[in-house]
Amino acid sequence: MSRTILITGAAKGIGRAVAENFAADAGHRLILLDLDLPELQRWVDEQHGQIKARVETHSANIADLEGMEAFFKMLAKQVDYVDVLVNSAGICNENEPEDLHNWHKVISVNLNGTFYVTSLCLPLMPDRGRIINMSSILGRAGKVRNTAYCASKHGIVGMTKALALDLAPRLITVNAILPAWIDTPMLQGELAAQAAIAGLTQEQILRNAKKKLPMRRFIQSEEVAAMVRYLASPEAGGVTAQSLVIDGGVGLGM
Repeated sequence: MSRTILITGAAKGIGRAVAENFAADAGHRLILLDLDLPELQRWVDEQHGQIKARVETHSANIADLEGMEAFFKMLAKQVDYVDVLVNSAGICNENEPEDLHNWHKVISVNLNGTFYVTSLCLPLMPDRGRIINMSSILGRAGKVRNTAYCASKHGIVGMTKALALDLAPRLITVNAILPAWIDTPMLQGELAAQAAIAGLTQEQILRNAKKKLPMRRFIQSEEVAAMVRYLASPEAGGVTAQSLVIDGGVGLGM
């Protein structure tokens, strides 16, 4: 089945894994967005021999409403529809309760940006389309120095549930995935920041983190991509308004 699939945050981590998953299928058209266009294009060039889908890369700051409006105006002239939207772009800047700068930055990207892309993509989405939002286990829990990130990921869960009801008459499904710790560059950056605060090495922080996990390992991006693939499939046509957790048994106690 040939489909047009738009993925944000496709240069690294979960977004890249999702792109890799869909890129193996001939006939698909992948529209890949990321703020770091050189990194995104480097990955596409390296994978050239393995990519069977038609792939397009675009620089995009999803928090820039005017920029995203211009992008989708351009896109509407090039494609008839977007069958699947995967909102994977996000940042995880920690913030103290008094830190207004990072509060606004994280909310602008993770929550506002996700809504901007979704809202602007809807006119291009046919009935029975798929919207998959990347939240986090912190969309159900809290964590110190993470008020902005937790609020943004809780917000994505609420947005997913409400939007699923809005779009149900069109049989468009809207779901969120809530991963726990994923072995990505974003996680490595977070561990480095925690190590600096705690006065430990990043390796020590890594070992301590794994001890808290029932399976003693982090979730892999490819595991999340497999769930995205399922939610985008015809077999998942009755799955909507759900918040699907991939946490290796961590639960809500973190």
